Amino acid sequence: MIAMKWQSVLASLERSDFTTAERDVDQELAHTPLDADGMMLRGVIKLAQGRIGEAEEDLWRALAIAPGLGGVRDALGDLFVHDMTEPSPERDFSLASGERQTATSLVGIREDHRCRYEFAALWLRDRLTPAHRTTGIDLFCGNGYGSRMLADLAGCRVVGVDGSAEAVAQASQAYADHRVVFRQAYFPFELASRSLDFAVSLESVEHVADCDAFLVALDQAVRGPIVLSFPLENTLKFEINADLFSYHFRHFTLEEMTEKLARLCRRKISAIRGQVVYQLRDGRLNGYVPTARMCLTPLRSDSQFAVIVAETDPSLSA
Repeated sequence: MIAMKWQSVLASLERSDFTTAERDVDQELAHTPLDADGMMLRGVIKLAQGRIGEAEEDLWRALAIAPGLGGVRDALGDLFVHDMTEPSPERDFSLASGERQTATSLVGIREDHRCRYEFAALWLRDRLTPAHRTTGIDLFCGNGYGSRMLADLAGCRVVGVDGSAEAVAQASQAYADHRVVFRQAYFPFELASRSLDFAVSLESVEHVADCDAFLVALDQAVRGPIVLSFPLENTLKFEINADLFSYHFRHFTLEEMTEKLARLCRRKISAIRGQVVYQLRDGRLNGYVPTARMCLTPLRSDSQFAVIVAETDPSLSA
């Protein structure tokens, strides 16, 4: 509930009188600079005027002051994610679908999933300056454990986005904090142009029917690097295992992904790791390898997944 002292500001907002609303908020914040409601209102006023960067800073400050303030989390989600579509009724988005990690603490998350996020977080940590002022997106974040890993290990701010309302609800309970917010959104959606310092999207692109549109949407929203992972067609052949990957649309060769990133995004791969997760028999999945073998390695001929960093290369033709 917004305090009574802000009612005149809300009235100005309803009239779209942003100048008066911002003036009144600034005057009050001069006396009570740690008022989270006022900071949030000022962010909303700036967002309504298209002042995205300024709005973002006010909203994150409000969240730092009052991490339990629900409205500011919604406002941050609105800032970055637009024009959402309804989830497909044909897809199972529940936590019980078998496609999602569901543990509410990191010790319960399977090793191969943690390894990918750890690589992304540590790579970003060495390059984000200053980390606490950078914001990234974790697309298809599931129940949110990876978004929290990114924030904790890299020291950055993260907006986690997933199509499952159930997963986002669990994420908001288990993994949100003053640097991590979650938003339910089903692709296709629009991301605010050049609003993000980086993007992480692990085990995601193979779940999207129009993977080209997904890569373009990511690229247009991000000023910095994109960290992706995907199953490799060379070793995890989709046709042979399609019934076991019922939520996938396809797998990729490294050459295919390299070409897509160059053609669609003018990006090149600047870092790459490989990973083995499954035992195979005649090309078919036949259980998991021991946990100790799931760690990332240099890319090898038997790698089943690639984890890559894609960075802008102006020399590439669009």
